[in-house]
This record gives sequence, structure tokens and C-alpha cells, in this order.
Amino acid sequence: MKVLIVDNERHILTSLGRCLSDLGYEIECCDNTRDAVNSFNAFQPDLLIADISLSVVYPMVPMINKPKANRAGLEVIQYIRNVKKVSTPVMVVSCHSDERVFNKTFELGVNDYAKMPISISDIEARAKRLTSGIDNAIFSLN
Repeated sequence: MKVLIVDNERHILTSLGRCLSDLGYEIECCDNTRDAVNSFNAFQPDLLIADISLSVVYPMVPMINKPKANRAGLEVIQYIRNVKKVSTPVMVVSCHSDERVFNKTFELGVNDYAKMPISISDIEARAKRLTSGIDNAIFSLN
């Protein structure tokens, strides 16, 4: 199983990548919108784990609007769901507390939303559930 992890914080990419790699997942990591879209297309992951707050590197894709500050991760999800039209499971791991952002993620078809801070073991369990074919949207509001 392949997992694409997208986050703008290196320590999160490193710890999540190492943890999921130890569980046998093939991992690819990136830290901005352009690389996320390119990696998604080339790597074709079985699961996307993404933060909402990402660095924006233009041009990403021509039809997507310029994202609001600290919400560029929504653009990646919108690309996957509305442009690529794929149902790859998506888990958002974010510290965003804005209810509009939270609601928007589910409108875009996110399968799971975990509010930071979250334990590595919780992410492991969620990744296993999402890659096992069980498609129930759950979330944590720690």
C-alpha cells in the first residue's frame, strides 16, 4: 500500500513517514501544493494524508483558484476529487479550528479528519482502517 503524506512541517513528514514505513507502507512525502499534485499523479497512492496549511507553489493547476492563507491543502483535495475524480481515501491531519474549514473538507469528500495534536498510534489505526476498504468518515476533535 502506498501513502502520500503532505505537510509543510518537516518533523511531521519525518515522523509519520517513518512510522508508516515501519508498518510496511510505501511512503512519499512532500511539503507544498505543486509537489503534492505532481506526486499524487506519479505515485498514485492508496491513501493521502494531508495538512490544510501548505506552502503554495504556482503554477499548481490552471483551473484551481488561489487559495486563502493557510488553506492550500484544500486545493490539493479539490484537485483530487474534482479534477482527477478519484476516490482515493483522504485523511486530513490539521490544527485548523475554523469550523468552515472543517466542514469544507467533508464537502470535498475527505474520509477522515484528525485534529492535532494526535498520537502516532491513532494515525496508524486510521491509516489501517482507510486502506482496508472500510469507508466510514470519522473524526477526532481533541
